[in-house]
Amino acid sequence: MALVSSIITDALTEIGVISQGEAPTAAETTIALLRLQNQIDAWAADRLTLAVQSRTSITWPASTSTQTIGPSGANITAQRPVWINTLNYVIPGSSPEVEVVIGPMDEDSYAAQSIKALSSQLPLNYFYQTSLSTILGTLFLWPQPDQELTLYLYAPQAVTVPAAITDVLLGPPGYQEAFMYQLALRLCQPFGAPMPQMLPQMAAESFARMKRPNTTPGLLGVDTALIPTTGGGYNILTDVASTGGNR
Repeated sequence: MALVSSIITDALTEIGVISQGEAPTAAETTIALLRLQNQIDAWAADRLTLAVQSRTSITWPASTSTQTIGPSGANITAQRPVWINTLNYVIPGSSPEVEVVIGPMDEDSYAAQSIKALSSQLPLNYFYQTSLSTILGTLFLWPQPDQELTLYLYAPQAVTVPAAITDVLLGPPGYQEAFMYQLALRLCQPFGAPMPQMLPQMAAESFARMKRPNTTPGLLGVDTALIPTTGGGYNILTDVASTGGNR
């Protein structure tokens, strides 16, 4: 974890705007904080900077097809997700809880649903839409459940944008260095500071190091022709009939 004021001081020292041990002025701090806020906000749009998956419990009212989600003023109070990994509903009355995956719909699939208010006991699909006019996103369930349900939303969680220099930025190992070097890179132009020779490389390396643990390798598939079968076969080279296994 790192204090925002420390990140700003280190970044300004890195590009020579202030000397070692010197504190930035209020004006310098204001500019640097704005650049850091923009930096953290931009990282939220990069999937590989999101190291944590949140699990949000949602109580979905009966006969409701849409609910807003966001940090304030929403039906569901939570960090507005950029992506949703999984959305599940809990089978009513199950103990322990049994979660069932709800299938995602893209824009075309949602638009193709001719009866968007279709009602059923349980939903089959969901559609998620962000907004340009508000900080809220909107979840849509189809068909709309006619009973109250418990949902669990799994989504990658971004670093919270700091509001003040007294805030603390939290992140896994590797994030603190990336916070500082990436900010230093962004501060060269507004302060008219010459860019240190090694800064672009250090910023790129720290950013790549930060994202590396968040890369999820794909699952290795196996060609079905290589999977043992239970059927029989005949080997023309050995004149041997088989009743199962590899042919």
